[in-house]
Parts: sequence; C-alpha cells; structure tokens
Amino acid sequence: MSSNNSGLVLNCTAAFAAAAPVATVISCGMQTSPTVLAVTELQVPLTENWIATDVYVLAAPALATPSFGFPTAVNPLVSFDKNRGRQLVQCPPLSAMLITNNTRPRFSPQPIGFEGGSIIRMFATSTVLNAGAISNVQFSVAISIV
Repeated sequence: MSSNNSGLVLNCTAAFAAAAPVATVISCGMQTSPTVLAVTELQVPLTENWIATDVYVLAAPALATPSFGFPTAVNPLVSFDKNRGRQLVQCPPLSAMLITNNTRPRFSPQPIGFEGGSIIRMFATSTVLNAGAISNVQFSVAISIV
C-alpha cells in the first residue's frame, strides 16, 4: 500500500440541548468539505484507507461561551466508532484539545485506521451540565488518506 500524500480535515459538530445533563451522548455531524451537508455516518471510499491522526479545537468559543458566570460549555469527550458498533478510542475532553495549547494531549495513543468501506461515526459525551442555551460544539479531525 502506498501513500498518495493527501488528507482531509473533517469539520465536526455536536449540538447539546439547553440543560443537557452530564453524560448526554450526541451523534456528531461530520463534513468532508464546507460545501457539503454534515452527516452522522461516513463511509470510507473502497479505494482508500483513512487514518485519523489528530483531533483539535481551533478556538475556545467552539466549546461554547460562559454566560452569567455559569459554564455553558459541555466539554465533551469524543469517541470514534467503526462499522456501527466497535468503539475504537475516546479522546480527552475537548477543552484540552485547543490547537494553541502547548500541552495538548494526543487524542489517542496511536492513529486510528479505517479501511476502505468502513463506516465512521463519532459521538460526543458531555462532562459538564449544560447550564445555558443550546451548545454547539465544533472540532476538527485530521485524516491522512493512504
């Protein structure tokens, strides 16, 4: 198998309802391009293998904004699912994954592989009570295509 030195970034979102309790699980929307609609499942093209190499947040507001001194950020953990049932990894809370964080942990001990034809799903699990309005969480997943 040879690498074609290409990749993509999945733009991901999870919308938590107002007053969502701790441990609320939400399916994440994933976009392969800003010009396509988000989907909750992606199938890897049969002619490619995808490797998730990083999970990051571009800006702190992507985690939601505090209001009246109460945190509205649900600070979710993101888990990756393969073929509708096999959880591969759960990354650290997204607040630690800010791209400018010099001590940002790895999202996984090793990159996560998805063979051609595999179905990718992601789920976000809240770690904080959503004390405010709807929280739309945004994060990115770097994918290497081989």
